[in-house]
Amino acid sequence: DGWLVPVVQRMVHVEGLDFSGCRTTAGDLNGADLAKVMEYEATLQRVVSPSIDIIGNRRTLVFASSVNHAERMAEMFNRHRPGMAGWVCGETPADERARLLRDFMTGAVQVVCNCNVLTEGFDNPGVEVVIMARPTKSRSLYSQMCGRGMRPCDEIAHTLNDYTLPEQRRSLIAESTKPIVEIVDYVGNSGQHKLMTSVDI
Repeated sequence: DGWLVPVVQRMVHVEGLDFSGCRTTAGDLNGADLAKVMEYEATLQRVVSPSIDIIGNRRTLVFASSVNHAERMAEMFNRHRPGMAGWVCGETPADERARLLRDFMTGAVQVVCNCNVLTEGFDNPGVEVVIMARPTKSRSLYSQMCGRGMRPCDEIAHTLNDYTLPEQRRSLIAESTKPIVEIVDYVGNSGQHKLMTSVDI
């Protein structure tokens, strides 16, 4: 109905990415098993490298499977361009987290990698790309992560109200500086949660 930005899902094929050895705990992939798969050096390289090409200069939120995974991904992004990425987790001091998210909001930091921190309640309408480096079997968790990028940009948010028709709202979003949000996913997980539009690479 034109309240949220349309989703484009990009599926990235990562050679050797195999979740078949991950046990299921409480209905989702076991955290320790998943961390082993996602923290493997070759997997890290094969996830970060295409992500850099895809995001360009767009503001990007990355969901990681563990604290170590978030830290290492940020480190790899920063090898590409020093200072482009930061990371947060539940143990990040409040003042440090606030500083990083402020820098992310202003564009001083382009990429924020996080582990179980920005899944819900985080609001930054400037997020244009969401990187799903945290595979999940949970549709609700997947939707929550996607939702962090689906807010319309600030410049038109105030114009989307009950007095506008759905087609008017969709048109305003389409003509804005953020006409879509791109969800970058990795095959194995993406096959489970199909979204509106998809592009395979």
